[in-house]
Amino acid sequence: MRTTTRLAAALVQPAVRATTALSGGSGTLTLVGWHRIGDARDGLTTTPEDFARHLDVLEEWGATVLPLDEAYRLLAAGRLPDRAVALTFDDGYASVVEQAWPELRRRGLPATLFAVSDYVLRGGRFPWDHRHRPDSDLTRLATAAALCDAAAEGLDIGSHTATHRWLPGLRPQQVADELVRSRATLEDLLGRPVTSFAYPMGGWDERIRDQVEAAGYEIAITTERGRNSPGHDPVSLRRAFAFDRPRDVRRQLDGAFTWMRAIERRRNRKEPQW
Repeated sequence: MRTTTRLAAALVQPAVRATTALSGGSGTLTLVGWHRIGDARDGLTTTPEDFARHLDVLEEWGATVLPLDEAYRLLAAGRLPDRAVALTFDDGYASVVEQAWPELRRRGLPATLFAVSDYVLRGGRFPWDHRHRPDSDLTRLATAAALCDAAAEGLDIGSHTATHRWLPGLRPQQVADELVRSRATLEDLLGRPVTSFAYPMGGWDERIRDQVEAAGYEIAITTERGRNSPGHDPVSLRRAFAFDRPRDVRRQLDGAFTWMRAIERRRNRKEPQW
């Protein structure tokens, strides 16, 4: 993260903290995301030490960490506890199942992992990982067996499409295939309903939002940062990914980076180039 961005957040933080204190922090839901765990700093990876410290920050902040589906039900009903948070992981990397999930279980914290169904079944690595780190343990994805074991232990599993394609660049029928096939595959594998979804690379628009709803998903998550208030559309929930530095995670929880949403929204209209 750029120094200027951190400086701006530091300047904004006292004001947003005061606003949160006046409101009690109640009634809104904060969604936090990660991708994978490992010894790298590449924008997608969080070190094990940083991840543990992020969880410490959540505790210090006074977060009430809830399962995603329960959190949304309480949000819609206007009955969320103060500082409600749900934790999520995109892509289905093996390190989430092998490192993050055991740490979460030790602390008694629920989480949702959004898996890419074709890769769960056939294995392999994402194209961007194969191109840059073809043999790295960092880019290894969880197997179907590992995913089922983690789900049996309580890890919630949602859909991240069938192949992790940029949905705004696809024809409607292709989008429908990505959504429907992924959900059906994961439900067959896990033996339970899959009703949550995360937009790959944050790519979505109103057309895709409607297709997600039509495919039977009850909750869908974007990459637009900010808190979710009662009445917020359940298939375009806001979420921010955790920064490396714990103090930045605290600023994020306080809402000090929410001003970045408009900037990121413009950037997210284009497919990322890996």
